[in-house]
Amino acid sequence: MSISTRIVAVAALLGAAGCGASSGSHAEAGERTAGALKLDPGNPKLDFIKVEPVAEADAATAITLTGKVTFDEDHTQRVASPIDGRAIQIMARPGDRVSGGQALVTLSSPNVGPMQGDAQKALSDLSVAQKAYERAQKLAADGAISDKEVAQAEGDFKKAKSDVARTASQLKALGLTASDPATTISLRAQIAGTVVERNVLNGQEVRADASTPLFTVSNLGSVWVQADVYEQDLGAVSSGAPVRVQVPAYPGEWFTGKVGHIGDVVDPTSRTVKIRCVVPNSDGRLKPEMFAKIEIANASKKKVVVIPSRAVINEGDQAKVVVAGDNNTFRARVVQVGPTIEGTVRVLGGIAPGERIVTDGALFLKQEIDSN
Repeated sequence: MSISTRIVAVAALLGAAGCGASSGSHAEAGERTAGALKLDPGNPKLDFIKVEPVAEADAATAITLTGKVTFDEDHTQRVASPIDGRAIQIMARPGDRVSGGQALVTLSSPNVGPMQGDAQKALSDLSVAQKAYERAQKLAADGAISDKEVAQAEGDFKKAKSDVARTASQLKALGLTASDPATTISLRAQIAGTVVERNVLNGQEVRADASTPLFTVSNLGSVWVQADVYEQDLGAVSSGAPVRVQVPAYPGEWFTGKVGHIGDVVDPTSRTVKIRCVVPNSDGRLKPEMFAKIEIANASKKKVVVIPSRAVINEGDQAKVVVAGDNNTFRARVVQVGPTIEGTVRVLGGIAPGERIVTDGALFLKQEIDSN
């Protein structure tokens, strides 16, 4: 008998059960109790129901995930301007290879002069504060001034040193010094890599508080491949584990790498954890934003519980199965399941190995149970 014929037959029998009062056959309708259905021996519905024990199986030898190629953020720089200005010369274009320290863009800014002036003033204040502190120490040794006055001079000296360090740091970030007056600055690459993005044009006004970087420079000799791993598979994934990556651009070809990081937080909606794989990319064929398939060798030897996907009844955000008890008693039960793979579903909770469930006719039995 074909599957479609069996389904029609079971539906018809269940329809007859709904009219059990008119048929007068107690054996035909079965015994109903709250949340359960008991079928008497010889009930024709049993011919269309298949019951199987829940079994354990060996875990897959590899975990397969889907993900995306991204920049290796450990070797990526997003260049922004620390001051407002105007771009007057652009020295790099997307696709250019640049070295560390190479100028990318020159900005003209009216803020450069005042910053250098602040730095010069800080140096002058430091000289005065240092002399005052030294004088106060000599006078204190002779008992000519109070400890409070010495502490005040020391505080002024420390503040002056702090101001010098602050202004010098600002100028150093711009590649300037306090003694060399300038009106322009050059923004430079801090790493060797490829200019993968440019968001500035000649003559464009540049703001220090802009959210978009002017340039993105990345060393594409390695890339990250990021993916989500299901919570139940975390035990089979470890940092440093070898991975294989495949992208649609090169079917049948695999790129090798390793797991670089496993996230610390489980997404409450998808019940997954972010993982990051580091993959060498010396030939540059892996491009950021490519979709990727990731295989991680499963070192876990534990057994997993699997059931046929046809046994699972999905109701909204819940998954249920029909559990067969003694004396042909059937009850619906909520279970937690993973994704469907090749006609089977991995059970994460709600049912144990050895229990018996309905694998054929579960949906119709569930409807009969709900009608009680």
